[in-house]
Amino acid sequence: MGTPKIISEPLPPHFKAPALEMYDKSTNPGDQLEGFRALMILYRYFDALMCRTFQATFRGAIRCWFSNLPPWSISSWEQFTNLFLAHFISNKQCQKSIVSLMSLKQEPSESLQSYIDHFKKEELEVRGLNPMVSMYSAINELHPGSTLKCSVAKTLPKIKLEFLKKAQKYITVEEASVGDNQERAGEHHNGPPEKKRKSGDQRHPDNNDGRDNKKPPAPALAYKDYMPLNSTCTQILIQIAEEKFMKWPTKQKRNPKRGNPTKWPKPLIFYINST
Repeated sequence: MGTPKIISEPLPPHFKAPALEMYDKSTNPGDQLEGFRALMILYRYFDALMCRTFQATFRGAIRCWFSNLPPWSISSWEQFTNLFLAHFISNKQCQKSIVSLMSLKQEPSESLQSYIDHFKKEELEVRGLNPMVSMYSAINELHPGSTLKCSVAKTLPKIKLEFLKKAQKYITVEEASVGDNQERAGEHHNGPPEKKRKSGDQRHPDNNDGRDNKKPPAPALAYKDYMPLNSTCTQILIQIAEEKFMKWPTKQKRNPKRGNPTKWPKPLIFYINST
């Protein structure tokens, strides 16, 4: 459907059409057009060849549309793209804006990992998004009780990458806390493990060798009434983790007598540096 000048333009030596997915107007026409244009520019192909090659990616209803165009109606690549977009503009998806990101609120029961992943996916559809605006939106829509939100409120990250690194640390702590809670729930459900008596150690109540089997009474507690916590221990430790008086424990040397440390439980350990 191109002009004689476009049709008669010779193909470059060893020309091979770019491998592109066939288009049937079921998806965004702009995505198909931009993908084709990027490949053609990469190989430095000229406009006439782009007009002749682009129609090879059509199929179904869009091929019928192209076949019904008037003869010699396409004289340039710019004209071809305008005709293409004007006819299939109804298939173009609505472009999302920063307003759509501001509606992504973290639900109380939603994990931090799920919220961050969802936010990253949505921000890819906002064209021309400023990284700092994206970071402020992600922080603002965190759950009000989020420990990450409380932490960044004290020290606001200077760049978005700094915020994402901090978020990943809190995600790791959150996942470890969930795993520990599930393990404790399983132990509570199954009950404490029974202690096995060593072979040969069979004692009877009436044969105690003169010793009393009763255990000594436990020492009295110094305090009986404690203030109940309104947050979990993990959340409290996260809040004070970045204070100056807190210090992460150093890596302990492996003791072969204590077994493989990779199979030990993974509690969250903090200690206060009182020096």
